[in-house]
Amino acid sequence: MNDELKETEISEMKDKLLEKEIFEARNGLSTDRLDMSFGEIISMYEREEIIIDPDFQRLFRWKEEQQTKFIESLLLGIPIPPIFVAELPENGKWELVDGLQRISTVLSFFGKLKTDTTKNNWILSEGGIIKEALQGYSCNNLPLKYQLNIRRAVCRIEIIKWNSKIDMRYELFNRLNSLGSQISPQELRNCIFRPKSNAFYKLLERLAEDTVFTDLISPTDDQKEQLYLQELVLRFFALYHAAKSEVKASDVIKESLSSYLTSYMRDEVSKKNFDPASAEKTFKKMLKLIAPLGKSVFRSITGQGPFSTNIYDVVTVGIALNLSRFKNMSPDALKEKINSAKQHDEFKDCIGSKANSKERVAKRVEFARRFFSE
Repeated sequence: MNDELKETEISEMKDKLLEKEIFEARNGLSTDRLDMSFGEIISMYEREEIIIDPDFQRLFRWKEEQQTKFIESLLLGIPIPPIFVAELPENGKWELVDGLQRISTVLSFFGKLKTDTTKNNWILSEGGIIKEALQGYSCNNLPLKYQLNIRRAVCRIEIIKWNSKIDMRYELFNRLNSLGSQISPQELRNCIFRPKSNAFYKLLERLAEDTVFTDLISPTDDQKEQLYLQELVLRFFALYHAAKSEVKASDVIKESLSSYLTSYMRDEVSKKNFDPASAEKTFKKMLKLIAPLGKSVFRSITGQGPFSTNIYDVVTVGIALNLSRFKNMSPDALKEKINSAKQHDEFKDCIGSKANSKERVAKRVEFARRFFSE
């Protein structure tokens, strides 16, 4: 009987806690909505009353086909998703949370986009419904009545306001974008941690643009756009951190690689005493040793095939841990050491279909720590 009573009391306490948390969160947030024409949105943008390039927004990167289909939707009156903005408490301006591609498409079509003027005044391609008849028109030769149709097209605006410590802009952006395929993990990390003025973020950005590093990786244009190079730099520092710890790597890496990178970045961004100079020095010393080996260093034993993140993990971490050991070693000898690592059974055991699981990532770190110190 006493056990049943205790369980009832615990359940009631949990219910009260849940009610309290929901009540406080709801009271810390208020929303509003209104319908607004794209002409009005353009006017707000020109008066700088709406910010469409906040820290957490992505680059405007819709392709010509996507832009054309959106303009076609406005011309045909096809319903479009709402746009989310946050009302800034200090001045009442709107900060765009979701809808950058749509608004930028309209702004650039009318030649109003300020962030990248090279994308202004573009020409419509074949539509999805209108087909060839739409092709070849721009703002300069599209009949006025259709220009007005676009400007008068109405969009639902969802306005987020808050009066507490909860900043729903980033939470909303996270939820709107994390389930889709249009944003990379590193873009999302940069979004939700708002780090653009942060020393750690600036370090990632700076090292990702290092010409020695980019030459070794040889990223595609899509990878550059999706911040793949920044993620690789983050990946190095996160695994290097685990390798330097005095405990087993498995005691540091307690989640999948992607989640671990997110946790690590969150912790580094929040540090007030982060030393970017020391971190940059370690990274560049490691690069200097690897650079003479060329692109093949992060590829299979033959030097062919695609870039391998598994080899990247082991080589960069292993060498960074032993800079003094390898600084006087010839490139040929270092290459032989790295090739031995690539062929090692222990390395082969920590790659494969589940290479990014916490167990295999930790094993790669332990292998790098041991093999390159021998």
